[in-house]
Amino acid sequence: MVNRQNAITAEAKIKSALLGAAVGDTLGVPFEFKSRKAIVQNPVTDMTGFGTYNMPAGTWSDDSSLSFCLAKALTQGFDLKAIAENFIKWYRDNFRTPLGTIFDIDIGITTRQAIMRLEQGEQPVLAGGFDETENGNGSLMRILPLLFYIHEKPVNERYKITKQVSSIFMLLSFKLK
Repeated sequence: MVNRQNAITAEAKIKSALLGAAVGDTLGVPFEFKSRKAIVQNPVTDMTGFGTYNMPAGTWSDDSSLSFCLAKALTQGFDLKAIAENFIKWYRDNFRTPLGTIFDIDIGITTRQAIMRLEQGEQPVLAGGFDETENGNGSLMRILPLLFYIHEKPVNERYKITKQVSSIFMLLSFKLK
């Protein structure tokens, strides 16, 4: 008997992971910044639209778009400059957006500032904010595609690459324990 788990290709795993993340993001977009009480009173039970950003059902956020930008860059190997260029293309040219346009209200201040620094020629590893208040969880929400690139690398190399990609948006010190 064939083990179905082993029969799943790497490409199918990547596509499934990205689709799953985008579906979760899409389900959450209408409920962003809502209180727990409001969500309990009106729980997520289906793909809905409008809500927080007044966007139609099926609209994902910058988290999915930037994940797709990272994934696209990684198809050509690891190149921080290519990753940064895709992030700029997302911001300026609506690259990998759900409706062919970004909705500005959803772009975090830190993300916008980092992309502006990249546009001004800052090195990707220095584009993120230095202040503790400039380092949210955005990097974590868009890092999924990197897993498929680094998963077979030694731990120190995984750490180094993850730090470099995360540094595009945040520069808090990472410490390997």
